Amino acid sequence: MGNWFYVFLGGMTGATLRFFVQSLFSSFTMLWIVNVVGSFLLGYINGVFNRKKNDAWKLFLTTGMLGAFTTFSTFSEGFFRLLRESLVEGLLFGVGMTLCCVISAWIGFRIVRGED
Repeated sequence: MGNWFYVFLGGMTGATLRFFVQSLFSSFTMLWIVNVVGSFLLGYINGVFNRKKNDAWKLFLTTGMLGAFTTFSTFSEGFFRLLRESLVEGLLFGVGMTLCCVISAWIGFRIVRGED
């Protein structure tokens, strides 16, 4: 099977998971959950696949599932909406979300990779 199929299946899974989270939480809370958790998992999974070679699973989990689970477009929309309402709140949200996601990915990667 082609790589596109693994991305397709992962995308269906990730979009369904995001819909589930969205049905449980407000859109603002959902945005933080999917982006921070998704970033952590992306770091963790990349740490795992740095040591192993399995392109199909990596494509399924990262590009497909986590690509559909996380949501940069909704983050961008919220960021610009907040900027229009309050420059300070918008900047705090944008910088805060970005830092939390990058730190979460780093923590996930470090858990798997250790100190090397």
